[in-house]
Amino acid sequence: MWSSKPLFRSAFLALSLLGATALAGCTGLTPVYGERGIGTERHPLNYAKPNSRLEQVIYQELALRFGKTADPASPTVRITTSSYGRKLTRSNVARPSEQREMVVTAQIELIGADGSVILSTTRSAAALYTTDSQALAASEAEREAAERAARELAETVRLTLLGALAQSTG
Repeated sequence: MWSSKPLFRSAFLALSLLGATALAGCTGLTPVYGERGIGTERHPLNYAKPNSRLEQVIYQELALRFGKTADPASPTVRITTSSYGRKLTRSNVARPSEQREMVVTAQIELIGADGSVILSTTRSAAALYTTDSQALAASEAEREAAERAARELAETVRLTLLGALAQSTG
C-alpha cells in the first residue's frame, strides 16, 4: 500500500530549505571574514601620536592589521589609554606571592577626513600576573601584563573599528 508520509517529509524538507535560503538573503549583515568580508580588506588609517608605551603597542598592532597612511582623506584613529593594577584576593595571611590583575582601558575615537567623529567609545582588557617580594621581578611582571592587556585590547579595538568602518561605508 502506498503512503504519503515520505512524500510529505520530502516536501516539508524542501520548503524548509527554500525558506531558510530566502531568509538568509534578507539579512543586512556584512560578514567580517570570508570572500566579501570587511575584515579581509585593507583600511589604511592615520594614527595620532602615542603618548605612552601602551598606546604605542595598540597603534602598532592596528597598523599591522589595517595598514598605515599619511593620506588626509583617510580616517584618523586617536586612542588614549589608562591602566591600573589590583589585587585579586584579600587576605591577612602573608604569602610569598600574590595574584594581581592589570586592566588597560582605551578611549577610542575614529575621526573622518572632514573632522566629524565617526566613533567615540571606551574598551578595556585585563591580564593576570603574579608578584612576589622581589621588587624588580614584580615591576617587570606588571609591565609585561600591561603590554599583554594592551595587545588584547588592540584586537577588541580592531573589531570595534571594523564595525564602525562597515557602517560608515555601507
